[in-house]
Amino acid sequence: MTDETSEFRSTSVAEWADALETSKLQPGPTFGYQMVDGSWNCALHLAISSELTSDAQRLLAAELQQAISDTVNRVLYLTPVSLKVREEAAS
Repeated sequence: MTDETSEFRSTSVAEWADALETSKLQPGPTFGYQMVDGSWNCALHLAISSELTSDAQRLLAAELQQAISDTVNRVLYLTPVSLKVREEAAS
């Protein structure tokens, strides 16, 4: 992964896959935030170390989900009507 925090750029699926492989991370859950009008304001796909215990992976994902939800609410001044969580299928 990169240490650059000052500028964001899009990452292709291939770049994401390469970054996961290089970093030895595995795909985790995806969080999507849908608003009352049906629009989507934010979606994030997590990657978590497979070296963590399954309990640590679940706790980390839950804590990140809460932090992301809080940030979406604070930044957009809106509460999403639904949070869609999709767990990555085991490979």
